[in-house]
Formats: sequence, C-alpha cells, structure tokens
Amino acid sequence: DTTDDSVYKLLKLPFLHNIQECYCTLLDIPVDLCLVILQLLNLPLIKVLHLLTERLQLKDESTNSILHTDKYSELETCIAMNSTLLEMKLQCIFNDNPIITITSVINGVTRNKTITSF
Repeated sequence: DTTDDSVYKLLKLPFLHNIQECYCTLLDIPVDLCLVILQLLNLPLIKVLHLLTERLQLKDESTNSILHTDKYSELETCIAMNSTLLEMKLQCIFNDNPIITITSVINGVTRNKTITSF
C-alpha cells in the first residue's frame, strides 16, 4: 500500500466517523496533501481540524497539477460548503511548494460561513 492508500483506509474505519476534533501530524512521508485534507474534511462530524505537516514529500502538486485541477476545486468547494467545520489550522513546513493546495484551502475558508478560526 502507498501512504495515501493507508491514510484513506484509516479514515474509512467506522469508529472514526464520530470524531469531532482531529489533531493530526504528518512527518516526512510521501503524500498527496490535497487528498489527505479532503479525506479529513469528509469525516461527517468534524468541527475542529488541526493539521501539522513537516518535510512532506508532496505528490501531484506541481508536475501533474493541470491533470488534477478537479481535486483542487473539490477541496475548495468541500471547505466552502462544510457546515460543521468551525476551526481549521494548517501548519505546513515543506520541502516543496504546495501553492495550489494552499490556495484552494484559503479560497474555501474565505467562502465558508461557519469557520470562525483559521
């Protein structure tokens, strides 16, 4: 399994669907940050999401971004339309520059009416 597959499988476990607050740290792993954030936001009761990332080896951020613009639009819309999310904190220290993902997050938060802290 890839790291993305492992994270996806973990977040699909039934007992996680009751989580309202998530404090997650990702360190030094190959990951598609956009998809990880989407998976965390798809937890049905999530109200608080804090994600710390350090030294991630980003996948699909720059070279394939044109081919994957749908996922960035989905991330922005998911954040904008999420009515349970009240607080979101992303602390990112990258080897690469995840400008597309960060831009999608900021645009989504700007459009969201329920997030009181970012």
